[in-house]
Amino acid sequence: MFKYALLLMEGRDVPRDKKTSEELMKKAADLGNSSAQFNYGQLLVADMPGERGLKAAMPYYEKSAEQGIADAQYALSQIYLNVDGIDENKRSKAREWLLRAAHAGFDTAQLDAAIWLIEGIGGDRNLEDGFGWMRRAAESGNTVAQNKLSHLYVNAIGTRPDPVEAAKWYVLSRRAGLKDLALEDFYLGLDDDQQKAALAAANKYRSS
Repeated sequence: MFKYALLLMEGRDVPRDKKTSEELMKKAADLGNSSAQFNYGQLLVADMPGERGLKAAMPYYEKSAEQGIADAQYALSQIYLNVDGIDENKRSKAREWLLRAAHAGFDTAQLDAAIWLIEGIGGDRNLEDGFGWMRRAAESGNTVAQNKLSHLYVNAIGTRPDPVEAAKWYVLSRRAGLKDLALEDFYLGLDDDQQKAALAAANKYRSS
């Protein structure tokens, strides 16, 4: 039922039928299919932009998240933290859901987990754990995390200062198209040996 709903939504192998697709998606979701639950939540958000759609989708995200769908866990963390009128018991679990999505390997959740832990969002600050999640997200290839990890090394946040490692991650994020004038100034301020070591480390990382 879920797969047929996707075919109807995409118009692949069968004529596109949005109405029937949404009906089948809801039915599959109500019958307990975790992927259908997440996708139907997404449909509700698309059909009702803003908080109304997010609140309508929330029960479906919750069911999907409980079954281990990382995308739903991440969506739930954002709703619990940011939407007005959320029960405080649920709001207090926003970070828990974010970390579950991060543990599942969702790099955007890992990036957010790092930021939340470092800045004390949704709970207490933990610089070391925040650094750990930032590094995991960076190693997953998340360009923003690579950039932010460089800043953490520069400023010794959650770790010891390491100019070569900081420059390595800056070079990787710069190659991916993320410009950062502050990090560029930092990089140009390194001596030749440090720059060469950083470039060698970045090249080795890309080829590994």
